Amino acid sequence: MAESPFGLLSRIKQPEYTGENRCLPCTAINIGIAATVSAIVAVIALPLGIGLFAVAMSVIGLRGYLIPGTPALTATYLPDPVYRLFGHENSVTAEPIDLDIETTLKSVGVVTECREIDDLCLTDQYGNTLDDEIRKLRSEPNQIERLSALLSVPAEEITFEDTDHGWFVHIEDTQAGGWDSKAAFLGDLANQTLLSDRLGDWNELLPRDRTRLLAALRSFIEECPDCGGDVVPDEDVVRSCCRENLVSVTTACVDCGATVFKGTEN
Repeated sequence: MAESPFGLLSRIKQPEYTGENRCLPCTAINIGIAATVSAIVAVIALPLGIGLFAVAMSVIGLRGYLIPGTPALTATYLPDPVYRLFGHENSVTAEPIDLDIETTLKSVGVVTECREIDDLCLTDQYGNTLDDEIRKLRSEPNQIERLSALLSVPAEEITFEDTDHGWFVHIEDTQAGGWDSKAAFLGDLANQTLLSDRLGDWNELLPRDRTRLLAALRSFIEECPDCGGDVVPDEDVVRSCCRENLVSVTTACVDCGATVFKGTEN
């Protein structure tokens, strides 16, 4: 019995390189190669060139690439600026790292070596202070008052928006910041308050370094800043477009499901 078209397509198609997993740099390179070769053939025989390009595009659409080995070759040789052009960051070398997160946090007594496991933990003093700060900030008036002081804007101009896509802070009609959840926002607001007191050069830090410090500290939070339940971690190996597989680390509140931290590591 002849194989159905759907069966044939399922054998040709490669989901690991198409759909959400499609590598845009790989696709662009292969389309460029297909267009170049087809144009050369079209000079000799126009219908053949058009047909060749159509077949090539079909293969790229179904398989994610035309030239065998493209994902591996692209991961090895394509420069990082090209990845950033397509909206992909190399988590290792996407941009220069000027601030050593661990050293900085250790130097001001925020983190230390854990007593029982080979890892970092919040110091007892900082952990207790952070818990107290988060509890204060569960009150919306306190959140607005704290933001007003940090941003030097009138409290009446600050509003919050809770959507299916995240938690957002608006100043008048302008979105000033966004988080995966209210829990993540509260964690950052509490940590920024405490860090800005401990780090004398906080205001001189690059915005990306402040963001990295706050995100790192969110990974230590064990009690949900929003609903108060436990925060649990989850790790999953995910395919990164044209790069080595990454370990995706997420922490979320057990009781309300709010995401507190998201990160990836090689």
